[in-house]
Amino acid sequence: MTPFVLVNASGLAALAINVSGLVSRSDRSLRSTNGWASLLWAANNFLMGADSAAALSALSAGRQASESVVQGKSGRARMLTCMAFLGVTLVLGILTWNGTVTLVTTAGSMLSTYAMFYMRGVFLRVAMIGVATLWMFNALVYDSWWQMAANTLNGAAAAYGAWRSAQAMAESEGP
Repeated sequence: MTPFVLVNASGLAALAINVSGLVSRSDRSLRSTNGWASLLWAANNFLMGADSAAALSALSAGRQASESVVQGKSGRARMLTCMAFLGVTLVLGILTWNGTVTLVTTAGSMLSTYAMFYMRGVFLRVAMIGVATLWMFNALVYDSWWQMAANTLNGAAAAYGAWRSAQAMAESEGP
């Protein structure tokens, strides 16, 4: 396969997985699909030469697996794991520094890390809108139409997912 085909295939697959998780009412489903999509985004960014974004996306996949393990554990375990991932995110940003694009994607990764560990429902999905907005900068800098489409659709899917979560909360509270 040519790099062009691999870039497009990894982008399309990551986009499909991301959107499916974001429109779901289930936070667990969102977290799981986000992890798998992160692996594909890492490959997509690597193939485009976006080293910082590739490293941060690979780290996101590990974060999702770790978050699943500490879910339901003590607040201390969750806090320490979250802090470790925030620290590693900063180190990766420094090691792969490429100017403003690294600063913005690192901020997006840090927001995503905090959101995945501590937010639920509507707030989690609203944070994902912010993450999509920050990562759009990477897409624009690398002229990646898959990532531009993905961030646009992910933001829209997160907004729809937030609306669905709000509806579910309203239904569970009753009249």
